[in-house]
Amino acid sequence: MKRAVFLHIESILRGYPRMNDYIKQRLNNKYYSLDDDKAISVLIEQQMVVKNCLVNSTEEDQQLIDSLYFHHDPNKTIDGVAMDLNISRSSLFYKRNKFMEAIRRGLGW
Repeated sequence: MKRAVFLHIESILRGYPRMNDYIKQRLNNKYYSLDDDKAISVLIEQQMVVKNCLVNSTEEDQQLIDSLYFHHDPNKTIDGVAMDLNISRSSLFYKRNKFMEAIRRGLGW
């Protein structure tokens, strides 16, 4: 996977917990426009893809994604997350990349 695509998917995952609030904020804007409508539809599509990937993943994968992106401690390294989840560093990378690939395919990239 290209680095730019990987980084964009990471930004989507970091923003996923706050997507509902952001969509509501955009919809309640009194200067709502067609550009906002396009942005909201993209956000909703991204949200649905992430939700489907989370539903179709295992409990361990969900904990991994939650630790890395949803409730990420900025002082914790990849090794620290792997240690907290009692998995090896290589397993963490494999599971994370597999999840990212599923999101990439879901978004049609």
